[in-house]
Amino acid sequence: MQQPVIGAADDVLVRTQVFPINPADLLTMQGIYPRVDASTMAIGNEAIGEITEIGDGIDDLKPGDRVILLSLNNWREFRLVKRSEVIKVSPVGDLLQQAGLKVNPATARLLLANFVALKPGDWIIQSAANSAVSRAVIQIAQTFGIKTINVVRRADVMDELRTLGADIVLEDSSDLASVVNSASGGVPVRLGLDSIGGATADRLAACLAPDATLVVYGAMSGEPVTISPAALVFKNLTLRSFWLTPHLTKAAPADVRTLYQTLDGMVVGGQLKTRIDSEFEVFAIKDAVRRAAQPALNGKVMVRF
Repeated sequence: MQQPVIGAADDVLVRTQVFPINPADLLTMQGIYPRVDASTMAIGNEAIGEITEIGDGIDDLKPGDRVILLSLNNWREFRLVKRSEVIKVSPVGDLLQQAGLKVNPATARLLLANFVALKPGDWIIQSAANSAVSRAVIQIAQTFGIKTINVVRRADVMDELRTLGADIVLEDSSDLASVVNSASGGVPVRLGLDSIGGATADRLAACLAPDATLVVYGAMSGEPVTISPAALVFKNLTLRSFWLTPHLTKAAPADVRTLYQTLDGMVVGGQLKTRIDSEFEVFAIKDAVRRAAQPALNGKVMVRF
């Protein structure tokens, strides 16, 4: 494949080093998610690489800098992107950990920061607590002194989540609100995070304090979100939604840089770690995709150039 050539003052040429395979990548390959750019068959939400060349209008980056790509279609050896589409990260950070910063850790940080003004000692509750986003929520919340109630569907992951920093871990049940109240001593829960949808959202809503907020950021159940009108009306709950892609498009560039620099600092400081299931070289991409499509993964599948 021919290497792209710098053509504008704000162009950045990046040699890709590592990319993760995300569920969204697989869904794009299957045609379930639409391609944003129909002119290419390339896919890939995340990647990290090294700058090889910059346009003459850029003065805050240099060849050799390590950057994560905010662009899409990143499964390529070289990416020609704009300055606004890269974030410089630490040269001493774990490359695999940094490669996975764009989606899950960023979603977790924004869920904690953008909807309720949480302060140390405040409590939140989340469903699907063993998911990649939820595990990042646990670690980031712990760093900022926020307490987490974590709802899971499998008892065998509970001890691992406690070790990760979860304050309370509970199995989901029809009487979740009473179980949460008993386990927490009745603390007011100000924020709920749901990635499942269906009746799970209603059970989380029942656990929330008056004037709290429930954020829905996924629908793993494939079912409509159902919430009791009584919870919305008499508890004055606020229901919100979140999707990272449009947020990054609309956010101020300085805010995006701050977001990822904060997360990168947590990686370097050992406060944030993503599970890695396996590593593959790019020539074994078919094997990597097959592995990523397996139902029981122990973390992310990473591919190296």
